[in-house]
Amino acid sequence: MSNVTLNTRKEQAIFNKLLIYILFIIFAILTLYPLIWLFYSSFKPILEIIRNALALPRDWIFSNYIQAIKIGKLNIYAVNSIIYTFVSTGLVIIFSMMASFAFAKIKNRATPFLYNSFLIGLLITIQAILIPLFISMTRIGLRDTRLGIIMIYVAINLPLAIFLGTEYVKAIPDSLIESAQIDGASYFRIFFSIIMPMCKPVMVTILIFTALACWNEFMLALVFTSSDSSRSLPVGIYSFSGPLATEYGMQFAALVIGMAPMIILYALFHRQITRGFAAGGAIKG
Repeated sequence: MSNVTLNTRKEQAIFNKLLIYILFIIFAILTLYPLIWLFYSSFKPILEIIRNALALPRDWIFSNYIQAIKIGKLNIYAVNSIIYTFVSTGLVIIFSMMASFAFAKIKNRATPFLYNSFLIGLLITIQAILIPLFISMTRIGLRDTRLGIIMIYVAINLPLAIFLGTEYVKAIPDSLIESAQIDGASYFRIFFSIIMPMCKPVMVTILIFTALACWNEFMLALVFTSSDSSRSLPVGIYSFSGPLATEYGMQFAALVIGMAPMIILYALFHRQITRGFAAGGAIKG
């Protein structure tokens, strides 16, 4: 009787694993196929897209990309997005790690209040601050400027970065910092010599989240920019839904240009996201 029960449990376990694998495969197909379809459709002329949208292109053409860049000015918008992403992400990493070190390891009466003040930012939506932020940026003359967009991106991405960084830095043993202080190291030296090297996993996590948020951000870039010199790539891609709405090949090419950098970034560093969240517990263990 026990052998029968054991065999039944094994068969049930095998069936459960098989069912899970099938569900994962279906989910992967549903996720990847639209991206694959978008990629090969960007090389099709508009007549082929209209006649048979799902078929592979008969003749692979690159004119869609050339026209998308030339007519849609995607080269200018891409440069702006690169500037916004790199500068904002770098500033978020530096500021958030400095704040995380202070909140986690420097004891002060104001620390809990300041930390909780930053965490409130996680609950505030962009829509809730859009109008007062627009009025403020207009009055100080930073609307439709790269500096203004960078300041906004840094501000809205700091709360999550500080939360992740603080929880990670808390797991670093206090004995390391105390030993450095006994040796005469300043907080500045401790931060760059001890905290920063040990926080690489969470810094990579912050980098990925912030870079994705800045590169894909659309609403703020649309509202706060009005000239080609400051518009970002998502706003440029959005322009294809207007006068160029029927140019499907150019639209698909523009979407591929916009998605490709972030897909590559995530493919290279996706494991770091899990490591960043789990690293705090790993240090304690």
